Amino acid sequence: MHQLPSRIAAVMAGSILVFVLTIGVSILWMTRALDDQARDHSLHQIRSARANLLSQTRLITLDYAKWEAALPYVQAADLDWIFENIGSSATTGEAIQLAVVWGGPFPGDIGWADDGLVEPRSGLVDQATLDLAERRIAEIAIDSYDGVEFFGWQDGALFVLAVARVEEGTGEGGSAPALDEAARLLLGTRLTDDSLSRLGQDYLLSGLRVLHEMPATQSSLPLLGADGTPVAYLAWDMPRPGTAMLQRMLPPLLFIVLLTSGLTALGMTLVRRNAQHLVVAEYHASVAARTDAMTGLPNRAAFNEALAQPARAGERAVLFLDVNGFKRINDSIGHAAGDQVITDVARRLERLAGPGCILARIAGDEFVFVVTGPAAQPRTERLAQAVDVELGPPFSVLGHQMRLSMAMGYAVQDADGMTGDALVRQADLAMYEAKRHKGRGLVAFSTVIEQASRDASLIEQGLRRALERPGELSLAYQPIVGRDGRLVRAEALARWTSAELGPVPAPRFIAVAEQAGLIVELGRRLFQLVCDDLAAHPGLQVSINISPLQLMAPDFIPSVVGSLQRRGIDPGRIEVELTEAVLVDDPRLAAERLEELHAAGFSTALDDFGTGYSSIGYLKQMGFGSLKIDRSFVAEVERSASAVSVVNGMIMMAHGLGLCVVCEGIENQEELDLLRRLGCDLAQGYHLGRPMHLPRLIEHWLPDGIHEAAVEVAVA
Repeated sequence: MHQLPSRIAAVMAGSILVFVLTIGVSILWMTRALDDQARDHSLHQIRSARANLLSQTRLITLDYAKWEAALPYVQAADLDWIFENIGSSATTGEAIQLAVVWGGPFPGDIGWADDGLVEPRSGLVDQATLDLAERRIAEIAIDSYDGVEFFGWQDGALFVLAVARVEEGTGEGGSAPALDEAARLLLGTRLTDDSLSRLGQDYLLSGLRVLHEMPATQSSLPLLGADGTPVAYLAWDMPRPGTAMLQRMLPPLLFIVLLTSGLTALGMTLVRRNAQHLVVAEYHASVAARTDAMTGLPNRAAFNEALAQPARAGERAVLFLDVNGFKRINDSIGHAAGDQVITDVARRLERLAGPGCILARIAGDEFVFVVTGPAAQPRTERLAQAVDVELGPPFSVLGHQMRLSMAMGYAVQDADGMTGDALVRQADLAMYEAKRHKGRGLVAFSTVIEQASRDASLIEQGLRRALERPGELSLAYQPIVGRDGRLVRAEALARWTSAELGPVPAPRFIAVAEQAGLIVELGRRLFQLVCDDLAAHPGLQVSINISPLQLMAPDFIPSVVGSLQRRGIDPGRIEVELTEAVLVDDPRLAAERLEELHAAGFSTALDDFGTGYSSIGYLKQMGFGSLKIDRSFVAEVERSASAVSVVNGMIMMAHGLGLCVVCEGIENQEELDLLRRLGCDLAQGYHLGRPMHLPRLIEHWLPDGIHEAAVEVAVA
């Protein structure tokens, strides 16, 4: 090493001092900033938690209070009906633990609680709280979909309470008189240690608890009562990550600073500094080449390096993950939303990686875990369960709340000489099998999957050719009849007879079309076939079952409207059918698309009702005109009294909402007679007619031609 001149030594000594001071000040500033950021974040989280508590109880209360079917029973003070449909929810204590009605036809307050008693009682809520709630609710306009929510103590327990006027809530509003004849409904949810614990887990808050008084030294947030004053306080443990980090980092930092200062004081030559710069630059370049720019995770190159290491049988596994519906997110909300989804998913998955487990992003929405070491298979299965739990809470993406799931497949090394590429290929096939069978969960690789993959590849190739040439795709129609036995409409089912493969079952090629990204093009082709029938038969009314990908595509509605306009077909002749799944994935976007459909002149129907998740709120808000009850319910009505009650309840609910009811899958006269007695409007099934070509449908059912018939096209 060269001896540095005294001037250079003085400059270096000053530089070291400035460097040490800068590091110290930066660390202190970073510590304070991290603590402040954690404090602000926890405050934001606790506010969100408080708002969520109030919002959940408010929405439950409004759902009951503005229920049109409940209004006549409440006005008639029918306590048996009120208990069966409202009070029983409080006695079971699952969603609410307190329900009270008063005002209007009730001379006093009547209520139920989850204390084991089913008889209605008065005095479950103190009069002062009811009076305060009465004054608050009086400020809300009559005939509006609104209520009030607040916190309150009852029998030593803190409740989230919400009150609404029992009336038909159209949302139009009106001036509220000083007194009115509507009853009031109060629902309450008790805050328990378990519910606070779950809330803390959901919002990543530690030590969440309720206090009667504001703590002097701890963080807290007031819980306001009906009069707007605090009745309790939510307190939690303030996180201090910066301070904790400083305590862990201080000893090694001091050591590093002293070591660096000593080495520099002895004199670092320019050559050594240049060499160090080259090493640092090379290191950063190496890291950048192995890191995914969007997520910061290892990329495909780093993943391939990890797989290049040899492993013994049973001591290495690959878990392959793919985000379900990612293309639809990109197409419907935009690529910026897709990038945020990928980043958020990566952050959640990254928490699960640890010793013997590497996470990498290898493609757009594809992630892989490499699990190494003994017992790789059970560890991989536990890891997949942890992925499901981690992805459980909804994602907030550009103002859209959405729940995401991942198709997961895995493969375990079954021989010492097995290459990493072969292992990844097997895990990839297992993942695609999971994606093809939605709801199946984690799929392990097997030779059956490999054969199914080959078959799916042949079907995909054949389907691509079928979409490029006419004649292979066609429609078969199944009648739907009214109560008088006359044809009202028919459901058109997709059929494909491949020149190479012969007839291919519709469920098989439609599943492949969805997996291969061909479902939109397939739906477009079938829509053109329907348009041919519409143009040829001016009296024809058509109902089209569209896929979620079609609905969410931004150009779907303009495309179909433009196609109809070019051929002179009125959109009012078309009814669009949707399954329940599309409403749950992103209700806000689904509502926007449905509003566009209605504005364009289409009517809409909800298909396969009961197989998914549709609340009364969905049926009321989305503006459906008809509802189809799935075959799985119809098939049980002859054998099960409970099934009869369920179907009867569905029909009564649909009629109460002004919907036309269609029962699918009727296979004998007994089923048909029973369903008609229950009030079914339209019927469909093999007993009434199997799928047939349109000319035969016209010849058999409408020998004089089609006048008022409607045809439904199913692409699923």
